[in-house]
Amino acid sequence: MLDNTASTELFSQFGLALLIGALIGLQREHAHGASGDLFAGVRTYAIVGVVGCAAGLAALTLQAPEIFAALVLAVGGLLIAAYVLSHGRDGPGLTSEMAVLITLLCGGMVAWGYGTVATAVGVAIAVLLALKARLHGLARQLSPQDMQAALTLAAISLIVLPVLPNTPIGPAPFDVINPQKIWLLVVLISTLSFSGYVLHQIIGATRGIALTGLIGGIVSSTAVTLSNTQRSRIAPELSQEYALAILLAWGVMFMRVGLLTGAVAPPVLQALWPILLAGGSGCLLWGGWLARQARQHEGAPLSFGNPLELRSAIGFSLLYAAILAGANFARAQFGDAGLFITSIFGGLVDVDAITLSLSELAIATGGLASELAARAIGVAVLTNTVVKGGIALVGGSTHLRRAIAPALLLISGAILVTLVWPW
Repeated sequence: MLDNTASTELFSQFGLALLIGALIGLQREHAHGASGDLFAGVRTYAIVGVVGCAAGLAALTLQAPEIFAALVLAVGGLLIAAYVLSHGRDGPGLTSEMAVLITLLCGGMVAWGYGTVATAVGVAIAVLLALKARLHGLARQLSPQDMQAALTLAAISLIVLPVLPNTPIGPAPFDVINPQKIWLLVVLISTLSFSGYVLHQIIGATRGIALTGLIGGIVSSTAVTLSNTQRSRIAPELSQEYALAILLAWGVMFMRVGLLTGAVAPPVLQALWPILLAGGSGCLLWGGWLARQARQHEGAPLSFGNPLELRSAIGFSLLYAAILAGANFARAQFGDAGLFITSIFGGLVDVDAITLSLSELAIATGGLASELAARAIGVAVLTNTVVKGGIALVGGSTHLRRAIAPALLLISGAILVTLVWPW
């Protein structure tokens, strides 16, 4: 006789297995609709889940895993027969057959005590099945460059990262360079850039220049500044719209710096947020004024290159390592002044690299104080903003210069005041 606790647990396991099967079966039946050629419906999938749980429980109780293996082989044989019989009618798809097999395995996982994992797998499978049309549409829209970018991201995340050593490469100033941590940050930046790239490809730029600037800022605020500066000379009547796109991209840059800092060194973000808030507020205030003045126009899409070429990823890792070692050397030789000099040069090149470098130094043993790292990152952000503002002022149309100049003074002034303020 089973006690009440054991009985309750058994009922919960079989109920969970039934619900997982019913969820997958419900999706399959909904997908086929009234076509009449349904391979298996909600009842069949629910039963398969319960059968898997029963077989898993029997295998566990009798210590005979061959029971479950025999069931998998039997169900597999039935699926093969069903596939052969329906091949001429339904085509070569194996989706429903594989879903039945997954349901069976999820039932076994529930019996073996992995109910949470089985539930997550069942829900994920149901979602994947429901996204059939969108996934097929996305696959058809992918260019060879897009596919290469996705594979490159997978390679640097799942192949390169695990095999890199997780120790410093040498004595000071190179004792702060950890290959695995450096590459992890490369993966972080690459994922952020690729997400922006995919979002830009899906939404496109035809919904407006401002939206293009917002989405493009995720990929590169410098690219947005350069592109819209050039376009302002071709269509000067749209200069306010181009200025708005530039300011939105700058605002996204402030958000990106905050996200990167918070992911690597949360204590630094606690000291950095007033600087980022000052710069972001300047973008918001002047961008709001421009939005009220600007007319709504459809913009041509920005031409972004592949953000995940392997050469770019390696180049970023080398840049990041050089800035990290340089900041560590400058701090050892010249104290705080050397650190701020490094921040200025880092901001000229890439604000993400110097942000990650200083954040890494702040969390290292005996590294920078959080407040000092935050001010150094603020100097890099200010330098980067001034450089991009200079690009717009030198290369843009007269109307763009008139729109950007007050914004640049407002934003850089707000950052500068926050930097020197005794907080």
